[in-house]
Amino acid sequence: MGKYLKTHVPGIFKYVDSRGSAVYGISYRSGDKKHREIVGPLLGEARAKLEEVHALAKSGGFISAAAQRKFTFSHLAKKYEENQSEDYPQSSKRYFVKALLEYFGDMRLSQITPLEIENFKKMRKETPTLSRRPRSDVAVNRELETLRHMLNRAVLWKTLAKSPFDEFSKAGVRIFYEERNDRCRYLKEEEIQRLLVACPAYLRNIVQGALLTGLRKGDLLALKWSDVDLERRILYFNERKKGGKRGEKVLSGDLAELLRGIDRNGSDYVFTGPQGEPLKDVKRAFKSALRKAAIEDFHFHDLRHTSASYLAMRSHNMKVVQEHLGHSSLAMTERYAHLADEYLRSEVEKLDGLFTVGQSGKILVRRDEIDNLLKNSNLPSA
Repeated sequence: MGKYLKTHVPGIFKYVDSRGSAVYGISYRSGDKKHREIVGPLLGEARAKLEEVHALAKSGGFISAAAQRKFTFSHLAKKYEENQSEDYPQSSKRYFVKALLEYFGDMRLSQITPLEIENFKKMRKETPTLSRRPRSDVAVNRELETLRHMLNRAVLWKTLAKSPFDEFSKAGVRIFYEERNDRCRYLKEEEIQRLLVACPAYLRNIVQGALLTGLRKGDLLALKWSDVDLERRILYFNERKKGGKRGEKVLSGDLAELLRGIDRNGSDYVFTGPQGEPLKDVKRAFKSALRKAAIEDFHFHDLRHTSASYLAMRSHNMKVVQEHLGHSSLAMTERYAHLADEYLRSEVEKLDGLFTVGQSGKILVRRDEIDNLLKNSNLPSA
């Protein structure tokens, strides 16, 4: 029969078994219950573990070892919502969590294995959408990404030892569907004008902002006036897709003029609704404007493609386009390279007719004619 002995450090005890072997452990309270955990043979390890428990308890992120074993996905979903930033209320993210809850529900986190994740992936792919359409690979990927993020948070909060997604990486198995990312629908110049005319004033500002910045919709609508430095002509923004990574853009003349002309209406946000209210989405208004402008097969995200496409055609520099879009590699920007090539080719064609003779400009000077001209002149031959 072992013995629990007190140490000189509050919250740390020493356990000696019947053979005389000793280990250290920690004791703490969680709610109304007292808990004990064996840590290891070193007092320093017990000190570090106790400090970790106290830090987690202070931040509200501590859950006892016993509770961890009973912690379900439903518990995680609730805690996840409580600890999300202000972008969580986006309907899409709530929808992803709802779909995950329907499958994993009261399953303990320790029961969410790679096989269960594969089964979920297969089930969602075979489940049609609410409009009875086949579910896309992209839609399933967004749900899997949300699940991965939630389980990573569970590891951070000490409610899960390790994420089952790590096993896919170790085995070199691709759990996500490969996404085709080669869509490059962009507006022609006359389509841009038609769209702007069809937009109400507040939406026109947003569309122009998207075209001039190339920002994603969520990042654009999240811009605050505190992010704008008109004097230095710099725009700061947070890339939500990259975990809130801070970025900046140099303001073009047109963008600076657009921002100066926006009525702030006492709002902290740059792009707001007709009454100056913050916006989470403009899907319905944007669809209406597209319909009025008779523009088909176009999404708000394609404004980002439009911005990049014209920059590619006018700068012919893919590195500039990469910086504009915030792509981590030049390979992600290559879809716009052909536009630059085509535009440059059309510009180069302006050299056609450089070697014509006669007022009509229709007769090309052939090589033999050039040779004859050189023979009858005092100019040296080539």
